Amino acid sequence: MKKSKTDRRVKYTKMMLKNALVQLMQKQHISSISIKALCETADINRSTFYAHFQDQYDLLRHIKEEVMTSLKQYLEQQEFTDQSPLSAQVLTRILEYAKENADLFKALLSENCDFAFQRDIVQLSQIVSSQLNQAYDERTQEYLLEFGITGCISVLHKWLQEGMIESPAEMSKFVIQVLYHGIISYPRDHGKEHGERAPGRLD
Repeated sequence: MKKSKTDRRVKYTKMMLKNALVQLMQKQHISSISIKALCETADINRSTFYAHFQDQYDLLRHIKEEVMTSLKQYLEQQEFTDQSPLSAQVLTRILEYAKENADLFKALLSENCDFAFQRDIVQLSQIVSSQLNQAYDERTQEYLLEFGITGCISVLHKWLQEGMIESPAEMSKFVIQVLYHGIISYPRDHGKEHGERAPGRLD
């Protein structure tokens, strides 16, 4: 019984610290967040914090690992069809997961987090790397990959910040369209024929 209570207490403490970091990262870069601010926000003393984490970066690393593990498990449980590209279906599922955990992903996809994790999230769907033409030289492919990933992250973060007006499926279609064919190819009346709201339209 005592061990069970201890385990619950530890889980609660870690949850409060994770929530505190996510809350603070909405406004501050991870490098500017102090242990004092974390403890005050979580209503936990410093000794309790250091019993679980070395610093704010260690806490962030724990959150990122937890998110990636949870997201991969979520994707493994999904059923995919042959009716559309697999990368588009995976991206839609990732956006569904992000929508369900909006505050967390607002922080993790913002400029207050680190780019390495954001790259991992985008590459999980393989929507960018799969578009690279092997006819290009390696340097050009690196530029294309960087352009695609940073653009994708910015669009998804904007979508989260502005209340996720479009559905995950609509956003996935938008991102795939732009990555496959470029910005100039995006049709002005995209989605009208199906009664859909296109991202960026002022209907």
